Amino acid sequence: MTHAEHLHQEAGADEGGRVVPFPTPAGEDETPLQVVGFPNLAPAALQGTAGRIVREVAPTTEAHPAALLAILLSSFGAWVGTGSYLYRANSVHPGRVWPLITGRTSDGAKGTAQAVIERLFREVAKTSEWPLKTVRGLSSGEGLIEQVADEKDDDTGDITPRADRRLLVVEEEYAKVLAQFERSGNTLSMTLREAWDGKSLQSVTRSNPVTATDPSITVIGHVTPRELRERMTSAEVFGGGLNRMLIVASRRTQLLPEGGNLPDGMVTDIAGQLADRLRKLSGLGEVPFTPAAIEAWEPIYRELARPRPDGPVTALLARGRPMIPRLALVYALIDGSQAVDAEHLQAARALWAYTEESIHWLYGQLDDQEEVERLMAWLAEAGETGRSKSDVYNLFAKRNKKTADQTFDTLALLIRDGIVTQEIRTASGRGRPGTRFTLRPQARQSYGTNGKTEQPPAEPP
Repeated sequence: MTHAEHLHQEAGADEGGRVVPFPTPAGEDETPLQVVGFPNLAPAALQGTAGRIVREVAPTTEAHPAALLAILLSSFGAWVGTGSYLYRANSVHPGRVWPLITGRTSDGAKGTAQAVIERLFREVAKTSEWPLKTVRGLSSGEGLIEQVADEKDDDTGDITPRADRRLLVVEEEYAKVLAQFERSGNTLSMTLREAWDGKSLQSVTRSNPVTATDPSITVIGHVTPRELRERMTSAEVFGGGLNRMLIVASRRTQLLPEGGNLPDGMVTDIAGQLADRLRKLSGLGEVPFTPAAIEAWEPIYRELARPRPDGPVTALLARGRPMIPRLALVYALIDGSQAVDAEHLQAARALWAYTEESIHWLYGQLDDQEEVERLMAWLAEAGETGRSKSDVYNLFAKRNKKTADQTFDTLALLIRDGIVTQEIRTASGRGRPGTRFTLRPQARQSYGTNGKTEQPPAEPP
């Protein structure tokens, strides 16, 4: 299925910018292509303390604000563990948030965002009596369980749960995890699902099973768009293996060849605030919604619960109802609040909207650079006259209609990235106007390589 066909299938209940109509017979449809662009982080997502921290560190790093925010919230929630939680739908929901930072290898700045937040929490660990255990890589379901397994007394043989069952796993090659999901007999997928749900874990493939009672596991993954699309099997999309992840698009926001390091004073100040919040709010027990939050949640819940057309995008967004309250809880705790208020829910909804846009954007990435360059050269030959939809269809349909549709897919992405323009006009001032595509005289380079800076959204009022 092409990107165009996929978006058309998904678009039933979506509003604006989701359907990409392409012509079938040459020359019959002159409607401009609609383009799914890189997601925008709404100002509301940068609410309160979390937003202030992201705004403060953003000018010092090449990392995208959305990636910084998602990793910050996830890491803070991992440190809190299950001591402070929401109780919803007869289930305990701590601030357990699993971001999947998605960006290209060349300019995704995934590791950059991870390094910024890790530096802050390394400073937090210096003064903590209960530093968070952090490991890198997900090898197997059994290996994950062993990290938080119940402990056995060598003298008595008694087995008891660990005193500290928190674990943060950073997997910077999440494509390898997705590859494991496809293997026969794999247990990692089911183990991760149960860990996100907060269930006790047990390795059943051993003669001597290992159990982890009520662990608090957080996973932060990094992946490229192409890897994610290629590895997204139907079983994982529709079975829930991926929709427990908060998919966050990431790209470099500026070039800092001489540094990109957080100032020491900034690290000390921010880490001190985070450590103070953790000392005071890690053991609150059940955290309530304020009356204002209850009122704010109802329309959000109704909107998330509305019927949507079946498809991978809908499947990947299926867990918005538990995800948003979990995010809101972390926003509240990092604010120093003992209750979730309306502003925390609104911030969580804004970040979830970024995830929604990230998933739509995920289905519109350029993969075949050689084909892109051929298309750009063909447009360049036409100069200011440009090429019409009929030109595109007539040339590329000589191979097959699927090739023509894929070319329109690619054109939509080049328009999105500012490399190609489209406008309704005639070729030479005569004849019937139609949509024409023109290569910009100085086609803008891919985002993040031109030295321009993307600033965080303006502070919400």
